[in-house]
Amino acid sequence: MRRVNYNVGNLQKGGNMSGKIIVVGGYCASGKSVFSRKLSHLLNIPCFNKDVIKEILGDGFGSEDNMVFNKGSFATFLLMLHIAERFLQVEKTCILESNFKLTEMEQIKALLDKYNYECLTYIFKGDFNVLFDRYMKRDIVEKRHWVHKTAGETNENFKEGHLEHGIGEMGIGQIVNVDTTSFEKVNFDDLFSIAGNFMEGKK
Repeated sequence: MRRVNYNVGNLQKGGNMSGKIIVVGGYCASGKSVFSRKLSHLLNIPCFNKDVIKEILGDGFGSEDNMVFNKGSFATFLLMLHIAERFLQVEKTCILESNFKLTEMEQIKALLDKYNYECLTYIFKGDFNVLFDRYMKRDIVEKRHWVHKTAGETNENFKEGHLEHGIGEMGIGQIVNVDTTSFEKVNFDDLFSIAGNFMEGKK
């Protein structure tokens, strides 16, 4: 993967890094995690993926503890919010990634307002039928962690769950909407460039 055309070297030395944060949200199976990890590598800033944190909690509690399934998502978000605030307190930046609910995005916005941080939000969406098929297949292909339960999931409740919780309905600051129904039609280099320009304070 080639690096995009912005001065990553200046970013690594500090430059205009403080006061900015990047949020990657949107629908499940829309490519958020892969994109955020690549963006983390390109910008040389840490990325916190909610699913990864949940998996760590799951390993700690064990599969026999139903609390991981009942409260795991809620606890994971609170931990992510705590981590983000520690970064903001010392004027550092990071990337936060998840299928954030509307109420969670509101909490992130309140946190950023508290510390007067600028935000770039990517909202990944797509056709629910395509995403549901991708969602079910990746469990088989990737052999995902046991905390990600898909048993009994249907196309209908997959869609309803997103709409009920307002996933992908809210962005913060500069907002970039991305349709990943077809990954081949997405210009990811442009998306990476937007982040680079944001971090450097360019329009």
